[in-house]
Amino acid sequence: TLVALAALAATSAFAQSSVQVVGTFDPSFAVAKNTLGSGVSYTNQFIRNNSQGTSQITFKGTEDLGGGLKANFLIENDFDAGKDARLGGTTYGNLGSGGGEVFLNLEGGFGKIALGAPNTPTLSAQAQNPFGTKIGGGFAQLNSGKVRNNNTVMYSTPTMGGLTAHVAYSNKTKDAASVTTIADITDVGLFYANGPLDVKLTSYKVSATPTVLAKTDNNLTAAYDLGVAKIGAASFTQKQTGVVDKQATQMFATVPLSGTWDLRASYGSVNDKTAANLDSKITAVGVKNSISKMTSLYARFVSQTYDNVAATGTKKTTTTLVGMQTNF
Repeated sequence: TLVALAALAATSAFAQSSVQVVGTFDPSFAVAKNTLGSGVSYTNQFIRNNSQGTSQITFKGTEDLGGGLKANFLIENDFDAGKDARLGGTTYGNLGSGGGEVFLNLEGGFGKIALGAPNTPTLSAQAQNPFGTKIGGGFAQLNSGKVRNNNTVMYSTPTMGGLTAHVAYSNKTKDAASVTTIADITDVGLFYANGPLDVKLTSYKVSATPTVLAKTDNNLTAAYDLGVAKIGAASFTQKQTGVVDKQATQMFATVPLSGTWDLRASYGSVNDKTAANLDSKITAVGVKNSISKMTSLYARFVSQTYDNVAATGTKKTTTTLVGMQTNF
């Protein structure tokens, strides 16, 4: 009888929890032409990783704790779909040894509290572009890319009338050997999604250290689905000690074509207000064919230009690629 009761209890507990293994493969064939400030050009052909999605294997799970509470976890393991780490590829080619989102959160009527290295609210704002955070979206060029931080606590409110707020705080730490300070970071986001309108506003603040000035990055993105096309715009401002040193703007659109095809385009520019005056521009156009719920084919052309670079710096890069993404 005791054995039967124990088995029943275990079965009941298992029924209230679940674990999933999901992932993405995203290799593409790319041809990239680079022109240096000196005028010298060279071209590379290679298998590119993460042109549309992020190649990764992810474990995620949830447990119903009762009373409206849930415990959720996520462990993401990124890898390079085109390289073996043993042959000079990235070190995260081996499962469990690489980067990715990691967190445990408690969810209830109060919202969510996550601990670990969850994606930042700013990442969600910068990923509004039809190319997301990948090549052509201008993620690093326009926005200086904010993905996630270690030692983070993040609170997300329940969604009310389409409005959700997020507050993430990454703790300040010091290295014992060099006594180097890693600044604390605060990222606040206010998201509104209702019908065809999707607006995201974030402010990412890095505190000052003895050797680095305080910095604040503000992002505003808005997208509207017209039915015949989804259009959007974004604005980015970077400040150090209250002085604006970088501004960026972006426009983008996704247009459904016949069948499972769609056309995607984006244009962005950076106004560098520092003495270096490193202005830049990025233009991207591509197509995507969602051949199933899990798999898609895509092609893209991306042009990136940079002003006032050194003779050995990259002045222009044009990339043409075709790829395939499959999820499981």
